[in-house]
Amino acid sequence: MECAAAYSVEDRRLRRMISNRESARRSRMRKQRHMEDLRSRVGRLRHEKRNLLDQIAAISGCAVVLQHENQKLRTESSALLHRLSVIRRVLFLRQLHLLSSPPLPLHFSDEDSISCLGGELSSGEEHIRATSLMT
Repeated sequence: MECAAAYSVEDRRLRRMISNRESARRSRMRKQRHMEDLRSRVGRLRHEKRNLLDQIAAISGCAVVLQHENQKLRTESSALLHRLSVIRRVLFLRQLHLLSSPPLPLHFSDEDSISCLGGELSSGEEHIRATSLMT
């Protein structure tokens, strides 16, 4: 009996030792697979990071170009608004001049129509035109 009990204890000890070794082997394999997965993930994330940095650089370059273009358009818009303001002033003064001048005769020659309809500028209109060219 003692021999059988000793055999049984020794047998259990050997089975436990084999089981523990097998469990340790499976644990090492799981750990190895996990490390390979992490390395693979690190590689993918580094690649994605490079792509994102390239995209950021390209978008930043476009943003700089667009900012310059936007500034150019704002400057042009400001100049055009100023020119429009000057033109409106000239038109207003011409209308005032036409309203304050004596009415045209009902029958007039072609020479009269040219001089009355803007062929010659009055001194006030010449001043306005000269002023608008300076600004």
